[in-house]
Amino acid sequence: MRAHRGTSLARIAIPVVLLVIVVAAIFVFVWSPIAPASTQSTTSAISTPPNLYALTGQLPEAFCGQATYGNSSLSIDWGNLAPGTEGIQYLCLRNTGTTPITLAVASSLSSSVGRVTSPQGGQILNGGGIELVELDLWLSSSVPTGPIPSFTITLGGR
Repeated sequence: MRAHRGTSLARIAIPVVLLVIVVAAIFVFVWSPIAPASTQSTTSAISTPPNLYALTGQLPEAFCGQATYGNSSLSIDWGNLAPGTEGIQYLCLRNTGTTPITLAVASSLSSSVGRVTSPQGGQILNGGGIELVELDLWLSSSVPTGPIPSFTITLGGR
């Protein structure tokens, strides 16, 4: 009788163990590509000409009013980004001069690491004008593991 119980238990246990292994393998196979690769953290300094002031850390629906803007010691914390992904930050720009400025974005980020762009690049900011600006940081999919060295984003005019 005992041999029969052991055989019966083995008949149940073996398929259950195999099922657990198959489910675990499917989980790893399906979810691994979705899980983010190691993330990179970085910050960037913001540099502007004397008559272009900025207010960082804005939301995409921000109303850029007459808040306190600055043009020194400005930075953006991009948080953690996975290689091959994009980070988006918003800031308000204010032209304190009287001459219109055509917005231009440049960065000291190595092209092998990524690039910084803005949909507002090329737009004209009139004297006294205020504009919400989106900055996009695109990381290369081949960025090595570890933090990205800080870099500078220059917002200027042409």
